[in-house]
Amino acid sequence: MLSIVIITLILQQFYSTYQLETIQTALSSTVELACSLTNQNIESTNPAKIVWIRDDQADIVSLDSIITVRDHRLSILSMNNIDHQDRILRITNIEEQDHGLYRCIHGDITLNEIFLDVLVPPRIISHSPEHMRMTVREGNDVQFSCTATGHPTPSIIWHVNGLLKSDLVTMIEGKNESILILRNVSRFDAGRVDCSASNTLSTVNRQFLLYVKYKPIFTIPFQLFHFRLHDSATIICQVCSIPLPIIFDFFRPKQSDPILNGIKEKSDKFINQTCRQLTITIYLNDASLFGPYVCRARNSLGVNHAEFILKEIIQSTKRMKYITEHRPSITLSMITNLSSTLMINNENESSKRNIQLNNKIISQKNQSYKSSISILLLIILSFIMI
Repeated sequence: MLSIVIITLILQQFYSTYQLETIQTALSSTVELACSLTNQNIESTNPAKIVWIRDDQADIVSLDSIITVRDHRLSILSMNNIDHQDRILRITNIEEQDHGLYRCIHGDITLNEIFLDVLVPPRIISHSPEHMRMTVREGNDVQFSCTATGHPTPSIIWHVNGLLKSDLVTMIEGKNESILILRNVSRFDAGRVDCSASNTLSTVNRQFLLYVKYKPIFTIPFQLFHFRLHDSATIICQVCSIPLPIIFDFFRPKQSDPILNGIKEKSDKFINQTCRQLTITIYLNDASLFGPYVCRARNSLGVNHAEFILKEIIQSTKRMKYITEHRPSITLSMITNLSSTLMINNENESSKRNIQLNNKIISQKNQSYKSSISILLLIILSFIMI
């Protein structure tokens, strides 16, 4: 009995010279699993066939060269040589369920073990909201979720309008489900919310659209406008809200009806899906048209307004009156003193002109005297030379 056990162990050790092999393959590819048996180890008393078995499903895939399961993708490539026999299991168009351990055996002896690792690209199998759109009121919280499968297990990340939001994500263990929670949502969070699942093969994406409902928000370039009487004043008011306002017009403060008096032109147009622009031109032909106005809008979430003022430009006559009233007065004594000063200045100027004239005359006489002496000397010198 002991000898039989020893012989069995020796035979098992002889046949168990293989090592567990792992083959990675992608979906839709073809793979061949090799199994070989040398003829010298086949006893004539052992007619057992070479068999392929799926360990995880306990399925006998083949007996020798015959496939025993109904799967047209499987086939056996048989090669019988003088010294060995090969039974290669070929699987075409690999599917995800082909993943697992395959064993090739002969009788009680395992000839080869191969772990077929089927790589599966990521796939998002569920997501919330299903219709890919979410609408929430400003200030509330909102939640998105994605569940992904694949091999290797894909990682899931979230982006909101292109910004990574890793700190707002919760993972559900065992399901590979990722939940994104945005708290105290503002209108600036509205836009794209992306869920991306990635592994070594590829990346898949689901894109949600987030709409944030909020009360009307106004934009007016200036709050104070200056015009003259009979000018035409053009005012532009822009409002953004979700949903769009059902009331949008210009009013006087504390008045429920839109202004009508003085309206020359009026236009209302959509800037985009969430914003409108109202433009009015008021002919200021009456002083009562100056003063405060409001641009008011209302939607289902509430009402809001922006205020501006039309102020009349003060005419320059008031400034001229101010200058006249504060100009110093001229008395008779000031005029007399001014005349005396002018007369003295004139006498001084006249004296100066007389002195200059006398000096000029004396200078001319001196010049004439010098010329006469020069001529006389020349005549005397000419007589002497003769």
